[in-house]
Amino acid sequence: MISLNAKQRGCRPVIRDLVTLRLFVRAAETGTLSEAAEQSNLALAAASRRIALMEERFGVRLFRRSRQGLALTPAGAALLDHARGLLEQVRAIEGELADFAGGMRGTVRIQTNPSAIIQFLPADLAAFAAERPDVRLDLQENMSSEIVSAVGERRADLGIIIGGTPAPQLDIHPYRTDRLALLAPRGSLEGRTEIAFAEVLDKDFIGLVNSTALTRALVEQAAQAEVSLRLRMQVRSFDGVCRMVEAGFGYGILPLIAARGFAASMRLDVVPLSDAWATRQMLLCLPPDTLPGSPAALLTSHLARLAHNGLPS
Repeated sequence: MISLNAKQRGCRPVIRDLVTLRLFVRAAETGTLSEAAEQSNLALAAASRRIALMEERFGVRLFRRSRQGLALTPAGAALLDHARGLLEQVRAIEGELADFAGGMRGTVRIQTNPSAIIQFLPADLAAFAAERPDVRLDLQENMSSEIVSAVGERRADLGIIIGGTPAPQLDIHPYRTDRLALLAPRGSLEGRTEIAFAEVLDKDFIGLVNSTALTRALVEQAAQAEVSLRLRMQVRSFDGVCRMVEAGFGYGILPLIAARGFAASMRLDVVPLSDAWATRQMLLCLPPDTLPGSPAALLTSHLARLAHNGLPS
């Protein structure tokens, strides 16, 4: 009898078991089949046979073998990316089912912009957790544009973004508002209770990385005034902005609540911006097919209710 592999039969090969897939990932990461076999609780011969059968099934070589160990072929590198993603999904499924078995109702995967997480979101989530201890909250910080992609691709169940971020085909609900403020070295803005952005456009600024909604807004507002924003340096965190401003490298603009929190322990002046655009709306976004009564829908209703009731932002 002649046995043909999937490629020879004209069929699309399939992954038949997760044990072999995990073994492949471990072999790729360690560079040795013996260590991967040990981590997988398999005999070396059994592990070698599993990899050989996978290569035969797909009709490609996944590894180059040498005395130095294993090196991925281009086909192996392509499989590794997909395998990691698939195994991550399996872990998420296992975790959620384990939650149900342990009495949990489910998990809400939340992605939020930094402004929300540093200001009011922790208290809002704590209130929800107190009401619904049967729902697990999985929180990740991200930029608004990336959050929209994550929700649209079902990698997140709920997103919190800055208003004005395009979010086509997602359900949108209003959340809280915040106000932007100017930061300057202590004594620079003494006596000011408000200030317009146009008054300081001749100053150097410390900004966040280009892809953040805040940096894009500042660049756009400067452009409307026909001025180029003088970004002297860009950092990745609110704390980094504050420390560079305190050191005298320039001015910064951050959400008022966050800025005042940092200023309590730094030599900084914090003055709210008087511009209308400096008051920002935050939005909740979720997939349009989110089921009523699901954990994500319950959390969305909770957060929207807090905003509607006008609780402190």
